Amino acid sequence: MMSDDRGTYLVRLIPEHSGPVRIGRLGTLMLTGGELLYVGSALGPGGLAARCRHHGRVTARPHWHLDSLRPHCRVPGCWVARGLKRREHVWARLLGTLPGASWPLARFGASDCDCPAHLIRLEQRPETTTLSVLLGVPLVWRAARDRFEESQG
Repeated sequence: MMSDDRGTYLVRLIPEHSGPVRIGRLGTLMLTGGELLYVGSALGPGGLAARCRHHGRVTARPHWHLDSLRPHCRVPGCWVARGLKRREHVWARLLGTLPGASWPLARFGASDCDCPAHLIRLEQRPETTTLSVLLGVPLVWRAARDRFEESQG
């Protein structure tokens, strides 16, 4: 891991079925197709690659809200932006302004802040350029098949 590999990320999730999913004590999320984006930050040890790898696998003991959703979705990768500035709250609100966007379960990933949620549902996959312009930073795609490491080529 590179020492400056800290920042904010978007996990791209593709639901594998429709229907209800229990998210711990938070409530029930209805999967209805489309795509989901989860916004988070990786400002501590391990950085972006480690956090994206965690979200890319199914865990036996869910810790975060996203851990409860993971068995029901495929994760092809994450968009990341390096930097120590905490951007996740601004991003969550901005992503909610995309055409057709919604917050499918209030407070998902946002129990420690006043955001509506850190999980956003979209009708289709957003383009990297569209996301970069909306969020005001250049985003880099990190594919799950590359272990969420930045490609060197």
